[in-house]
Amino acid sequence: MQEIAGRKIADSLEEIIDPKRTALLLWDMEYAIAPNAFNFQEILPNLKSLAELARKIGVPVFYSQQVAFNLEKEEADVWVRVRMKRTAASSQDVKIPAGKKGQDIIDELKPQAGDTVFQKRRPDGFIGTDLDLLLRNKGIKTVLIGGVATEGGVEGTARTGRNLGYYMVVLKDCAGSRNRELHDLALKLMEGTQFDLATSKEVAEIWQRKG
Repeated sequence: MQEIAGRKIADSLEEIIDPKRTALLLWDMEYAIAPNAFNFQEILPNLKSLAELARKIGVPVFYSQQVAFNLEKEEADVWVRVRMKRTAASSQDVKIPAGKKGQDIIDELKPQAGDTVFQKRRPDGFIGTDLDLLLRNKGIKTVLIGGVATEGGVEGTARTGRNLGYYMVVLKDCAGSRNRELHDLALKLMEGTQFDLATSKEVAEIWQRKG
């Protein structure tokens, strides 16, 4: 701990991710988004094992779920433009299993009793949602975040969260994207602007000692 003006400030990763003050956020791990990441098969077991450990030691697990505005009737002009460009630039077809909806969380990471699923419409978990209130109600000071996409909602949520006063820890082996270059650039940018980045293994080792 650092002490500044009589205040104790968490500084090391172990202090920052104390299970008593931490939540785990799985970002957009749903059928229409997550499986299109180039590293989906790599991040999936990391998120799964960390979520299981979080529940075991009492760390709250949150899930974001994307719900889009109607493009013709509800969406803002700028986002109509963005979504049209994304559609034109996409080289992959979203593959959704039979019997599933695009916004359903993938079965391997299916939310469990006690987990929190919140809906959002922007690549930022704090814009237009109750996430901030939900976290504060639980006394959370640190949010670990992983999911898809690194350069989108993961980075966007991390930046807003820090601006709101949360320690935001980006799980670099749990974040993914359709675009490897943008993924790498986003991680490099966050690391270079003093965000905390950690691997799921580093977090698990600390939690297992504390749990």
